[in-house]
Amino acid sequence: MTGKGYERLFWALALGLFFFHLLYIWLTPFDLAPDEAYYWDWSRNLALGYYSKPPLVAWAIALFTRLGGDHPFFVRLGAVLFSLGSSLVLFYLGKALFNEKVGFWASILANATPGFALGSVIMTIDPPLMFFWGLTILLLHRALSRGQPAYWYMAGISLGLGLLSKYTIVALIPSLFIYLAFSPAKRSWLRKKEPYLFIFIGLIVLSPNLYWNYINQWPSIKQPAGLVGQRNLSSLTTFIWFFGPQAGILSPLTFLLVLYGLWQGGKRGILHHDDRLLFLFWHALPLLGFFIILSFFSVCYVNWAAPAYFTAFILAVAVVWEGSWREKAKKRVLTTALIVGIASCSLLFTMDALRGAAVALGVNIAADKFPTSRLTGWRELGEEMTGLLDQVGREKTFIISYKRDYVSEVAFYAEGHPTVYTLNLSGRTESQYDLWEGYENKIGFNALYITKLNRRPPDNFAGAFDRVEKIKEVEIYAGKELINGYSIFFCEGFRGLGERAP
Repeated sequence: MTGKGYERLFWALALGLFFFHLLYIWLTPFDLAPDEAYYWDWSRNLALGYYSKPPLVAWAIALFTRLGGDHPFFVRLGAVLFSLGSSLVLFYLGKALFNEKVGFWASILANATPGFALGSVIMTIDPPLMFFWGLTILLLHRALSRGQPAYWYMAGISLGLGLLSKYTIVALIPSLFIYLAFSPAKRSWLRKKEPYLFIFIGLIVLSPNLYWNYINQWPSIKQPAGLVGQRNLSSLTTFIWFFGPQAGILSPLTFLLVLYGLWQGGKRGILHHDDRLLFLFWHALPLLGFFIILSFFSVCYVNWAAPAYFTAFILAVAVVWEGSWREKAKKRVLTTALIVGIASCSLLFTMDALRGAAVALGVNIAADKFPTSRLTGWRELGEEMTGLLDQVGREKTFIISYKRDYVSEVAFYAEGHPTVYTLNLSGRTESQYDLWEGYENKIGFNALYITKLNRRPPDNFAGAFDRVEKIKEVEIYAGKELINGYSIFFCEGFRGLGERAP
């Protein structure tokens, strides 16, 4: 196939996936994930920053829900658009460094990974991060290869938008300078002003968020830093829990290809001075290596290193196509990786149906342990809360829970999208709800308190009301199996947390 043929095929597949993702988020049986509902609630209160993350995810959700309404489709529309943008960047970066064939295979292999597929239909901070990570690298390549200052400035803007998505993108700064130090052809850029202007522009774009953090005691920085300190397992266990699931988010064979690409790409780039491989290698290894090392000392989440795979996909495909393998072996390896990846993604999108088939065959899989249980039942909970609010009176009743997942989902699915609150008796800031105005001034109001099935409100909260009574139990089933349950209490006559009921 000619280069133009690969490009046309790429566009056909990219647009086909785009329309499939649009159809999926319109027809999906699954409710918003708790994080999606949480970020949607942020989007109702636009700000320059939020408790644990930068603000771009809330801004994007606000844009689409203002245009189309508070419907799950418009909450998730940003994920579909950002994933299409990431596919385009992958293809054109691969094309710029090698050719259309490498760009095509890198893009379709990436799309055939469960992690990329999930990020195409679930709107969290990762879809915009991946897009701006890739776009910044593409613009940096243009800046280095063409020498035009405008590309440096555009890369700086992209870096800033990436920082407004997730601070992880700061890793591109050391990656760029390590690459320049290792590249004889590009080392002279270290003595020019453009790489430093690139950083400066990125920080200028981020500066409003930095100011917000400053006046709010740096919550967006402290919360991720606190996660890094988690330690309740052995070093080997935390490493395995981080590194092992990487094969799951990439699919097993693609993961092995990526590791092979990093090894061969790094070796050829450094020893044989292949600047193309060197560029890709140093924009992948530092972030991945950092989290691999960190995982021996702390709990690390599996998605933290995901941006490192952006250039690693191109690196893996490039070292295969430009390697000394037989032509049939190259095609066979890449095609097999693609088929395994597509099968993995198919399992992801059809896991509930497969679970039902397994149960029918006598293989028992606990429904409440299934990943999709987190995406089920929120609409029913919202409908029940709507009925209870109408029953007890909306004007003098507020909704509260100890868990932000519960209240953010109710805020989205309950009629009228009520303002919600979280109960935090620790004295520490634990969510964005703790930064917003609380319920302390609701003296004389009633409350609907949501907790896990068969639990009660804490005594020191219940004691602040004249009367507390369980009025509803909501049970969520998958078939005949209970997967979630909630107890809802009517708390009458709030006296303030400092006042105990007689």
